[in-house]
Amino acid sequence: MTRSEWETLYRWEWFRREQWRPRFREQKAGKTGGSCRVFKDLLQEIDGDLALDCTCGFGLKTIVMKEMGIHIVGSDACAFAVEKARELARLEGHEIEFFTSSWAELPSRTSHRFDGIFNDALSWTLTREEFQASLVGFYEALNPGGILVFFGAEEGSPSDSESRRKLLDDLWGRRPKFSIEWTHKADDVRCTSILVREKGDMHVDGHHVFLIEDGGSQRTETATIREPMYWDWDILQGLFAEAGFASLHTRSFPGMGHGGATINLDVAAK
Repeated sequence: MTRSEWETLYRWEWFRREQWRPRFREQKAGKTGGSCRVFKDLLQEIDGDLALDCTCGFGLKTIVMKEMGIHIVGSDACAFAVEKARELARLEGHEIEFFTSSWAELPSRTSHRFDGIFNDALSWTLTREEFQASLVGFYEALNPGGILVFFGAEEGSPSDSESRRKLLDDLWGRRPKFSIEWTHKADDVRCTSILVREKGDMHVDGHHVFLIEDGGSQRTETATIREPMYWDWDILQGLFAEAGFASLHTRSFPGMGHGGATINLDVAAK
């Protein structure tokens, strides 16, 4: 997904902020705190202080983490999202530092070095070269003993292409192939978001189509998010070792997800 596509997605999500703003805390934290609370617990285990939400978007989970008492900074590769994250944080009564950066550029885009970095989109990385560069960026942005916490293939899971295809088939079977996500009107503009999913060999593409009625004219804008099934546990171990990380393991947190589900997170330590 290109940065312009991310901006398209974020621009229309911001357009409908009246729909999600009143309930974003519930969505990000639920009753138990969700992955935000888990990240706090992991930081406490290492006596960590400063942390980074490197997939902040509009800063929704960054704000939730701040309200949980985490000393948190936010970053995103989309400048539009970062601009709106600053605005939203102020509207919610917080002063949180946000900056624009890709994962690979983190060491040069901030003078901070972090005890923990949270990432909920690492598995969407599309190429090995991009993955390697991102891990080097995380490694250099962490303090010694710091941790990168992310969602990914789990320790002990099968590491072969056939198993990844079965996971892909399961993902494909559980989701609708077509859905109308939302409709919102503000002033003279109405936007309807439609999601069309397409299955590839080792990925699922989510094609977001925005139908825009602006006064007497109509147009469409599109953005595609690819969810790959490229990175099994063996590949992750190799990539993290190459980047210099001392360890990589999966931690399970029963009952911490929505509806009492278990949250499984991968933790890489510098």
